[in-house]
Amino acid sequence: MLLATTLAPCLLHGQVPLRSYAEAFLPRHGRTDPRVDYTLTVRATDRSAYFVELSVTNPPDPARLVIPDWAPGAYRLMQSGANIADVRAKTAAGEPLAVTRDSEISWTVDTRGADRIIVTYSTAIRNPAEWSRANNRWFLRRTSGMVDGPRTFLYLDGWTLTPSHVRFRLPAGWRIATGLVPTTDGAVYWAPSYDVLIDSPALLGRFVDYRFTAGGVPHHAAVDLSGGRPGYDQRAFVDMLRRISETAIGIFGDAPYRDYTFLFSGSGGGLEHLNSTTIGFNAAATTRNPTTHEGVTAHELFHAWNVKRIRPVELGPFDYTRPVRTLNLWVAEGVTDYYTLVILARAGLDSPADFARKVANAIESHRNNPSRLTVSPERSSWTVWDEPATNGALRISYYLQGQLLGFLLDLAIRDSTDNHRSLDDVLRYLFDHHAGDRGYTRDDLVAAVRAATGLDFQEFWRRYVSGTSEIPWDDFLAAAGWRLELREVEAPDARLHVATPSVEGGRPLALAVPGSAAELAGVRAGDEVVRVNGRETRRPGDAAAVLRAVRPHATVTLDLRRDGEALTLRFVAEPYSRLDARLVDLPEPMERMRRIRAGILTGGTSAP
Repeated sequence: MLLATTLAPCLLHGQVPLRSYAEAFLPRHGRTDPRVDYTLTVRATDRSAYFVELSVTNPPDPARLVIPDWAPGAYRLMQSGANIADVRAKTAAGEPLAVTRDSEISWTVDTRGADRIIVTYSTAIRNPAEWSRANNRWFLRRTSGMVDGPRTFLYLDGWTLTPSHVRFRLPAGWRIATGLVPTTDGAVYWAPSYDVLIDSPALLGRFVDYRFTAGGVPHHAAVDLSGGRPGYDQRAFVDMLRRISETAIGIFGDAPYRDYTFLFSGSGGGLEHLNSTTIGFNAAATTRNPTTHEGVTAHELFHAWNVKRIRPVELGPFDYTRPVRTLNLWVAEGVTDYYTLVILARAGLDSPADFARKVANAIESHRNNPSRLTVSPERSSWTVWDEPATNGALRISYYLQGQLLGFLLDLAIRDSTDNHRSLDDVLRYLFDHHAGDRGYTRDDLVAAVRAATGLDFQEFWRRYVSGTSEIPWDDFLAAAGWRLELREVEAPDARLHVATPSVEGGRPLALAVPGSAAELAGVRAGDEVVRVNGRETRRPGDAAAVLRAVRPHATVTLDLRRDGEALTLRFVAEPYSRLDARLVDLPEPMERMRRIRAGILTGGTSAP
């Protein structure tokens, strides 16, 4: 057994039914409570902003309206207040009302006792070049737009559980794709609360869409091609989506949503939502390979369970006005990364060799990062909001740490139970007991493993989750008939971590790897990275792409800003010794090892 002690089984069950038949149809709010509805307009010849009208019936007096300062899943401050302009208010009869801006993200309306007020404003990135740029979160251009709820819709302070209707007024020929609830009016959608409203992005415009069923549940994919036609294999693209969806649903046995919408648009990665996701779409790469986006698709869809329902206790109810910290992002994001590999293997999109190679690549990244022995997964989760100098200027991703911990937990549980139980059982237990009003804590996670498997993993948590002990890889890998092969190889020393700033809109920030050529050249934690070898760096990925292409002995030029002053540093990417990792099959694996490996790759367990 791997740091697990067998315990007596603990059988628990929980369900939160509707309290009455009517609750299936009626919103939960009082007759005299405030009601908030929105109208969002895209003007026919104006792409400078979204224009929003907010109607409040039965408003409090005064009525305070707030725009979120951060968005769930993003973990950085958005400075959304800077994007809101021309806030005005009036009564239903058209009489103007005084509006006072009382903070960077809030406005107070003197309602003068009116039973209904109307507030209008515009929202956009005020730099036109940035506003129309093809990101996949929030933009507006000639043929399409993406509505990002946290940057678009003000909420009535104290009333985020109030249901809302949203009416879209769009240019001729534009359509709507969103996870919001449709109504009998094709331009109007409904949200049961503000939290749901802003967790349901909307793709507007001219796009290609596909519909399919997975797990008996409708799924929808909308692809923004800037008004163009698909040049990729559409059948293979949809087949990829269907296989991923079927496999993810199969892990839990049921979908947690009534329908699901994939929104492919612009550039960038993905962001999860309750019953939808936004994913950056590379049309050229998809034409070459229609499964190009399989990894991010599997990751974001799995979040429909892990994060959107199974969540750290701190991540709900949301306080949108300040950063929210948790120790458990390694579970929320990292274990999701592990299940990304699992889903692709079980869906037949990756071979067993692909799975082993990707795991080995993750181990390789972990072993080559000296921060693994200093910054624990809980610590990297907790400090996600902090600047690079935190943790002694050392950095390791909780995505990477959690991906590997998920793999180790799965191996250890299967090994300790003779493949009768797995990490799948733990996630199903968490879904049954922590997917309602209450999230989970660190202790709840350990208790969930115990309840689902009969095993005590306190020591595992002490060493590898809260602690930074070196992982004895072969002790775990042997359970599935693998061993780790590490060999030293030479690589150009272009090592430089480039991190996303904690406040949106800032330049990516530098973190030099200890002992690297960049550190010796004088790079300091928190230096703003303006250009790498002449290429402008708007995102960390821009710098990473340039650094990956650096050849041995080449000169790397970094244009930085430090304390507001421009600075140029250069270093030579001389070869250095790094570790290359592979998972190698044991020469004579036992049948038990074969069963465990097959269980990971196919989802099966052995009969007890």
